[in-house]
Amino acid sequence: MGVVRRRSVMGAAFAAVVVLGGGVACSGGEGGGGGQQSGGGGGKGFDPPAAFGEGVKLPHDESVKTWGAALAEGRAYVRTDEGLDAYDARSGRKVWSSALEREGRYTGTAGVPEDDRRIPPVFARQGERTDVLFAYTEYVKGSGTGTGRTDVFLRAVDAASGAVSWTVPLPAPGGVRVSDAEPAVVGAEDGVAVVTALANGEGSSEDSEGAVTYAVDLGTRKVTWQQEGFAAGAVDSGVVVGALVPEAGATFGQAGGWRAEEGDLALAGRALDGGAVRWKGEDRAALEVNRVGGGFFATEGSLYDSRTGEAVDGVGGAYTTCHYDQRSVVVCAGDTAVQAVDARSRKVLWTIADDDPSRRMPSVQTAWHGAVYAHAAPDSVILDARTGKDRSTFQGAHLDQVDEYAGLGLDLVVHPATG
Repeated sequence: MGVVRRRSVMGAAFAAVVVLGGGVACSGGEGGGGGQQSGGGGGKGFDPPAAFGEGVKLPHDESVKTWGAALAEGRAYVRTDEGLDAYDARSGRKVWSSALEREGRYTGTAGVPEDDRRIPPVFARQGERTDVLFAYTEYVKGSGTGTGRTDVFLRAVDAASGAVSWTVPLPAPGGVRVSDAEPAVVGAEDGVAVVTALANGEGSSEDSEGAVTYAVDLGTRKVTWQQEGFAAGAVDSGVVVGALVPEAGATFGQAGGWRAEEGDLALAGRALDGGAVRWKGEDRAALEVNRVGGGFFATEGSLYDSRTGEAVDGVGGAYTTCHYDQRSVVVCAGDTAVQAVDARSRKVLWTIADDDPSRRMPSVQTAWHGAVYAHAAPDSVILDARTGKDRSTFQGAHLDQVDEYAGLGLDLVVHPATG
């Protein structure tokens, strides 16, 4: 099965609304690039950036589990097992910290089962405020003859100040027990956030797992629908894409994929409004849904249309990773080729194959606003997202996310944009 790397919501799943200085701006939409901007904590912005300064390691506690990070308008928002931290992405300075303070929970990484999932925070506009969303669990001890339980919560934090905007508990599912594994906000769109939590069926074996998915109206903070046996992985174009998980016999890998020996997993798309099944794929033995954005998701080394569940013709291959540039192009890189797809027409724009004698096939890092950031040893190079042609080379940075003010690596090193 191909592997498609998880993308942060800010970097791929949708055009998030984010903080810009003291106001608010949208990072998506159509338009040309190449201009200077201002904001992002007082520094100049470049749309898109073509040069980066020396990297700065974010001063986070490496003994605490880090789930993921999202870059937005010159700030890096880092979700850890202890809460949410915001950093200036140009200087690495911590701007604020919002603690969870879960009693009795071990938040470190030593001596606990490995969990390699990336669960970055998600951005959503709430009136004049931009919130950073994340989900978490809390264990409640039983009393008397009552057994303990694990509750799921959705929290919104003001992106500008770090103040908690609100926290809402999500209802316990029927017939399954929520796992203490960290839940995920898999996306937010049109005022609705989607949360998925792992679960175990009542009376099921310990190695059999399930899931429950919630859709939460961010205005009323009410659950509009919930579905046991459905593990959402992406939200795009009004569709929640995920895995239909059988009641027994399924297991969830700590890198993010589902397995079922009987081959009774299925890929499905549900309506964000109401949860009705829009489309359903054939049964399979393994499944991992990965967010891309621009109307797409990826699984098993192929790129799919979120609205229909149909694969995009001629795109994909083993170990494919896809990146949406937040404007009009999705770039997919596999073991034998790099390809770009027009997000509107679903047509392939260009291909660089590994057997092309005239070019070195690059290793794609990310894409943003018409620029593709890649490595073609020994150079780091920026390609034009619509033509595939080299624009320029750049120095030093290994980037997982980019905005007009900085680049962010998986190692939580930030690189300020300088040109």
